[in-house]
Amino acid sequence: MSSGTALPQEKINQIAYFLQHGGIVKKFNFPRLHLPNVAGYKPKYYEEIGQKIANKKIGVYVAEGAIAGAKAFYNVDSNCLYLTSATKALNTPEHWSTIAHEATHMIQDLKKWKMSMQEMEADAHFAQALFLHYKNSFLSGGTMQTFNIAAKYFAEGDKKEFKKKCQSMIAEAGAKYHGKKGYDDLYIKKRQNGIP
Repeated sequence: MSSGTALPQEKINQIAYFLQHGGIVKKFNFPRLHLPNVAGYKPKYYEEIGQKIANKKIGVYVAEGAIAGAKAFYNVDSNCLYLTSATKALNTPEHWSTIAHEATHMIQDLKKWKMSMQEMEADAHFAQALFLHYKNSFLSGGTMQTFNIAAKYFAEGDKKEFKKKCQSMIAEAGAKYHGKKGYDDLYIKKRQNGIP
């Protein structure tokens, strides 16, 4: 991966505003999928990420990643968000759902939660599906359909049906990334000193 070029400040400001003040993000109050009875992601955590972006504590760049098809990625080591040429325009619901996805990874890093990569990706895809649901859209591609159904249940307040889908979403995330370059540690809980 190249170091990338800085995203224009106007776009960085849009991302920071979206995470701090976006109406849909204010509805993001959902559990970590492998602990569906425990509080997890909260609007204030997304606000915190937005503040860090606004204060340049999280850098935002444009670069192509090493993982084929990735629309954006968060680098834990450099604490930077990278948008690809496919996403940097930030002018479609899919682009903004990608920001919601990557901000979810930033929260996981910020909170130092002990999670496998599979669990991390499942939670991030759920955030993406939930955003798209509120925009009257859905995750496409055919491999993550449980996320769309679960987002609908969650948005409607049907927590019972939502919780029934949690293990399926984690399994679908595992199936999507299994064997792909960059996901060698998919099932390993790397945050050994993290919070369960």
